[in-house]
Amino acid sequence: ALHRRLGVTFVYVTHDQTEALTMSDRVAVFNDGAIQQIDVVGNLYEAPLNRFVAGFVGDSTVLQAEVTRLDGAHCEVRLPCGILLRGLNVNASGVGDKVECGTRPERLKIAEAAGSNTFQSKVLDVIYFGDHLRLRCEMPGQPDATIKMALGHHQLPEPGQTIHVHAPVEHL
Repeated sequence: ALHRRLGVTFVYVTHDQTEALTMSDRVAVFNDGAIQQIDVVGNLYEAPLNRFVAGFVGDSTVLQAEVTRLDGAHCEVRLPCGILLRGLNVNASGVGDKVECGTRPERLKIAEAAGSNTFQSKVLDVIYFGDHLRLRCEMPGQPDATIKMALGHHQLPEPGQTIHVHAPVEHL
């Protein structure tokens, strides 16, 4: 509101990601003095240009995979356990390339059953955050995956339970 009322440009330096995302029109993310990405806050969060930005701004779930097929702006990847997923090909990877597939924990959803762009995962922990739950999940050969769930979800999983997780193509 102050920015709009005064009509001047502010440069605000912070290490607080929440402040940067909520107070800014555009954000520059630096690493070792080099700019990694300058963008509007929505693009910075939803479409990070590299692994550093994805890990620095917000939380990410990252899956190791290999590209098996290209389809315009999308690609198909195979996880080490053999599961095939489709997602955006943000770095113009080629068939056979080893890639890291990133998504935000709030984009992952629990699915009723196996289906398109789903994978099985074992719930390790259910962590209560007050306004939401976080599931820490395990997949063979992968770092732990995090899923953010609303409290009103109709089916709350228990630690040890195997669940189906859906990763929307447009957010992977």
